[in-house]
Amino acid sequence: MSLLNILFPPLCAACGEPVFWDAEPPGWDWVFEGHVRAYPDRFYEALWEWGAPPRRGASNLLCPACLAQLSFPAWKACPRCGGRADAANLLPHGCSWCHRQKFAFTRTVSLGPYWGPLRAVITAMKQPHGKRLAQAMARVFWCQRGTQLRELAPDCVVPIPMHRRRKRQRQMNSPEILADVLADFLGIPTGKHVLYRMRPTLPQSSLKPAQRWKNVRGAFSVVFTPWDRIIMVWTRKRVPGAGDLRQKEKLHRADDTDKQRREQPRRSPSVHPRLAGRRVLLVDDVLTTGATCHEAAKVLLEAGAQEVFVAVLGRGQTPATADFEPEHTR
Repeated sequence: MSLLNILFPPLCAACGEPVFWDAEPPGWDWVFEGHVRAYPDRFYEALWEWGAPPRRGASNLLCPACLAQLSFPAWKACPRCGGRADAANLLPHGCSWCHRQKFAFTRTVSLGPYWGPLRAVITAMKQPHGKRLAQAMARVFWCQRGTQLRELAPDCVVPIPMHRRRKRQRQMNSPEILADVLADFLGIPTGKHVLYRMRPTLPQSSLKPAQRWKNVRGAFSVVFTPWDRIIMVWTRKRVPGAGDLRQKEKLHRADDTDKQRREQPRRSPSVHPRLAGRRVLLVDDVLTTGATCHEAAKVLLEAGAQEVFVAVLGRGQTPATADFEPEHTR
């Protein structure tokens, strides 16, 4: 054990217990560590970050006990919605639940069920000091689901945005941290400022499934920088069928009041130069009904994206979405 680890033992990002690099604790997955070493974060390798010890791979981010609880190597999920699935409920176009849904995204990659330890970790990631934990979970996500993400062949990574008022309160947006790490491992750009949340929405967890769709309807838009507008004017391209999409949105908003419809800003049908013809990986921390990711994916497609995939840490399933029962209660 090195003198550095004795003086400044790295702490697990999840439980806060010391993690020793030179030790060989029982149950440590060296194959998993090998995957992390294949894609190192060089800043963690070479630099001291604000007095913290150097973090060499995932062993300095999560302890073996937390890593075993948060890896979900045997998780079998529906390729369309990311929910727990097996041969009994899988259909040609999704599982027994999502084949009835009309999602704007085509594929979903999830790490595990939004329950137990993973739910506690995702909740902790939302706190002001949850950045290191979000980075740790992004590494775990990549090591367990990196092959699936590469098979999707995305061109850019876009996180679900948080409204500026709520971001000032939380001081961070965990999907942005996840997107940054995944984009580094994939070697593609991150479009953190492409998607914008125009109005503050209620927390989805506080609403019933039917209310969640109405809560996020019309909440997202794309952002054009001055350089984007120059390119947009120069190319003069428009999204085919944008008028049809806006007509469908009007039908979906039939149950809203006139005042609410007047308050909804109109989206530009122009092709966004950073999205035109690209395959987008949309990143969020939790997916339950799919309302948030569907609405964001619809805006990205309207702005010219070719296809939208979703990557989430936790897949929340309720009686309203599937016959879900936590594994530890069975």
